[in-house]
Amino acid sequence: MKNPTVIQILENIADLLELQEDKFRPRAYRNAARSIENLDKDVTEIEDLQSISGIGEHIAAKIEEIIKTGKLKYYEKLKKEVKVDIENLKAIPFLGPKKIKILYKELGIKNIKDLQKAIKKKKLRELSGFGEKTEQTLLEGIEHQKVSRRFPYSEVEPIVAKVLKYLNKCVAVKTVDVAGSFRRGKLTIGDLDFLVVSTKPKDVMKHFLKLPRIKKVLNQGVTKSSIRLTNNLQIDLRVVKQKEYGAALLYFTGDKNHNVALRKLALRKGMTLNEYSLSKKNGTWVAGKTEKEIYKKLGLKFILATKRLNHGEIQAAKL
Repeated sequence: MKNPTVIQILENIADLLELQEDKFRPRAYRNAARSIENLDKDVTEIEDLQSISGIGEHIAAKIEEIIKTGKLKYYEKLKKEVKVDIENLKAIPFLGPKKIKILYKELGIKNIKDLQKAIKKKKLRELSGFGEKTEQTLLEGIEHQKVSRRFPYSEVEPIVAKVLKYLNKCVAVKTVDVAGSFRRGKLTIGDLDFLVVSTKPKDVMKHFLKLPRIKKVLNQGVTKSSIRLTNNLQIDLRVVKQKEYGAALLYFTGDKNHNVALRKLALRKGMTLNEYSLSKKNGTWVAGKTEKEIYKKLGLKFILATKRLNHGEIQAAKL
């Protein structure tokens, strides 16, 4: 899925242009990003990008380049011109584009190292809208980022492709897919969740634990194992039965609030929903092989993973 990568790059371009005091183009890029975010399909499925509201000829050409290469020359050029590490600074909790702009303009802060130095010298508390509490919050955010770094979607996308290719080489793997925040199209990813259908979980795990660039095996089991790669990205793998696959994919894709709302809906209909199946209260199996059949049994149209936020999508999907 290319939507998160496109959105992320367009948003970052808007942020960098604002740092250059560009008065008009940032809004165009932000509007384009919002239009992509509101799509009910992948941007790669749209033949005429200019048919999307808010996307003109020039931005359409840039989106096409991102789709084809996963990168954008204009964006790379802009980063070299501004020299502000917008990607990693935005990854710090409570540090958004507006605050980054103030820090850059007032203190010349371009990266996390600069920010740490400024906090140590107590410079942020001198700025309007900041304070001692803000310094502490940002410092804690930096420390949190070091321990549990979130990766940009565009950085994780090629890793996902390689892992999927590697897992599919195992003859014991019948079906494999990625779940979690990556499947939901989040702009940053904390870890990766893979699901595999197999009748030989031990063979799958043996193969998985030989994945290249493993830094550490965090957990090793018959149906679930976790590893950390050399770049510190954690990958979890679960092996499930064919009849459980849809329920597991639904559960481990999330979002949490969406899942809770679905479980409540199931209860109102005299059923229970968990990571194994949708079943009647007496334990009789109702659905579980695919997400679509679970949604259908709940009286809903299929809901795209990117829309699972419990923001009205369940009500809108009622048949």
